[in-house]
Amino acid sequence: MDARTLIGLVRPFTMLAPLVGVVAGAATASHATGAPFRVELVALAALAAVLANGASNAWNQAFDADIDRVNKPTRPIPAGAATVAGARRLGHLLALLGVLVAGAHATLVHRAAFLACVVGGVFATWVYSAPPLRTKRLLWLANPTIAVPRGFLVPVAGWAVLAPLTSSEPFALGLVPGLFVLGAATTKDFADVAGDRAHGCRTLPVVLGLAPAARIVAPFLVLPFLLYPLLALLGAVQRPFAAWAVASGALAAGGAWTARALLRDPSSLATERNHPAWRGMYLLMLANYGVVLAVYAFARG
Repeated sequence: MDARTLIGLVRPFTMLAPLVGVVAGAATASHATGAPFRVELVALAALAAVLANGASNAWNQAFDADIDRVNKPTRPIPAGAATVAGARRLGHLLALLGVLVAGAHATLVHRAAFLACVVGGVFATWVYSAPPLRTKRLLWLANPTIAVPRGFLVPVAGWAVLAPLTSSEPFALGLVPGLFVLGAATTKDFADVAGDRAHGCRTLPVVLGLAPAARIVAPFLVLPFLLYPLLALLGAVQRPFAAWAVASGALAAGGAWTARALLRDPSSLATERNHPAWRGMYLLMLANYGVVLAVYAFARG
């Protein structure tokens, strides 16, 4: 397997969100708990997250090969550059390496929480793509299966890199990106309607159509960020309410812009690879991690 094929299977750009999320989550835990920011531990954890993400992408392409022949014929398997068996083996290898690296981290800090997050994330992405469960094909299970490893667990895992999960705070911080991904994950299905319909995947755009699906997704791009001030009032997260209100407003404004781009012309998501809504959603994920870290780093009660 040559380098170009390997890159096509693991899709390195998608690794940016878990990489940034784990690093920012660890830095947030350091500011919240006073734990020293140990670069070697954070780097090890980031590597584990990247490897697990690569495994997810390789598995997804292996099990979606027939769908990709319809929707994405230039991907490595439909194009003949890789085989289903080869992509599956690559996924197995990356998953094993990710778990081993996470295990090494657990040994160094004498805690298994980060390892548990990685194992849970790997399991969820396998269940999403692989039979017999293959939740990708199930209307109301597909998005939750993705939201757990790609949204909720990222800040939790990042926190666990440097600090124990002894409070509800890291889980509260995971709630917002988890809800965001719960809705935003549907956007990847807009361009895949033909293949998904032909192979029995009941996604929202397949079942409801593009415009109704977009109307369901749009609130998830805005409302989750409004939870931060509420979580502050409830004492679930540290730092002043005012700081969270500002952070919430900024992120919700970005979400509203992205939702507007989505609702303006949902059908274009099926044809434009670099649609503004795609860019907006990915940037929102990254911005959320950065904004939360900024609140912990600079706001004081």
